[in-house]
Amino acid sequence: MADDFKYHIDHHVTLAPPAELAEARAVHAPASPDLRAAEDAAIENAVRMQRRVGVQAVGDGQFRRRHALSVVYDNVEGFGPAEDGGAVASLLGPRLAAEVRPLKTVPVRKNRLAEDEARFLSGVTGHPLMLSLPAPGWVLAVDGGDRAAGEALAGIVRDEIAALAGEGIVYIQLHNPVYSFLLSVAGAARARELGLDPASLLDEMLAADSAVLAGLEVPEDFRVCLDITTSAAADFSQGYDTEAVRTFLERQPFGKVCVEFLNAGFPLELLPAGLVISLGIVDVTDPAPESVDELLDLVDKAAEIVPIDDIALSTNGGFTGALTEDQEHAKLQLVEMTARYYWGNEL
Repeated sequence: MADDFKYHIDHHVTLAPPAELAEARAVHAPASPDLRAAEDAAIENAVRMQRRVGVQAVGDGQFRRRHALSVVYDNVEGFGPAEDGGAVASLLGPRLAAEVRPLKTVPVRKNRLAEDEARFLSGVTGHPLMLSLPAPGWVLAVDGGDRAAGEALAGIVRDEIAALAGEGIVYIQLHNPVYSFLLSVAGAARARELGLDPASLLDEMLAADSAVLAGLEVPEDFRVCLDITTSAAADFSQGYDTEAVRTFLERQPFGKVCVEFLNAGFPLELLPAGLVISLGIVDVTDPAPESVDELLDLVDKAAEIVPIDDIALSTNGGFTGALTEDQEHAKLQLVEMTARYYWGNEL
């Protein structure tokens, strides 16, 4: 069965911090009670918004994190001080590589990664909960490191996922946006211009990210998906590199993958049987709402290639701050509305 929660509606954990939280973060120290209170209020509001939209699992907006990779930098030893970004940081841009801290030694966990986030969320709502974690391959790509570092990071993430599965979390999105840059024709060309070898980098990331699932023990209804969305940061103007996508799909072991489909045209004909594909069809960077009819047409085209039970619908990534809170809410409602139109009473 394709959709993890009966619904064919998916979404991404990341929401843009509300103005009050951004202001609090600018004036208060990281451990300040005032900042903590602002984070708490923002998370509670985000949960209410997601419940109103009708999503099956709610997240915390990542409002505890300075940026996506900070949850690793703050809780894992082995990283050096922040430095100017290298080739991968240039490829990704400042939003997806907001901080670069080169790996100096094999990483070792000093604290749990998301225990506090899970504890607070479970105290806010009894609804099914989801969190996003940075994939070890993303960390390796940005900060460097060898196979041993990748295996160590994979073990840290694996242990965290296993712990979260016992703390009320039902769905983890393992996020690695670097894949989309390397799988697109334009992104791979830019990577080569920066002195990167897309094939080698893809191989290193797949090894690290696949290792997360090795020996992972979680309840039967717990789900881990690989999220490769970039919130429209990657350049899909020249389409996808078919051979690179084929290699990626043959080697990645996850049962569900989140991709960008709007203006990207992911090559669905390459999908192996049984892989659930979450199609990013609503743009998180454009405040204008998409036409439901146009979105339904996109799903129709996908359903000509992929069994409809192996499709979920989502935005093309987490929200970036380009939209207001009301616009974010409207975009999530569009995803929900389109799925309800398409699957009808099944939802």
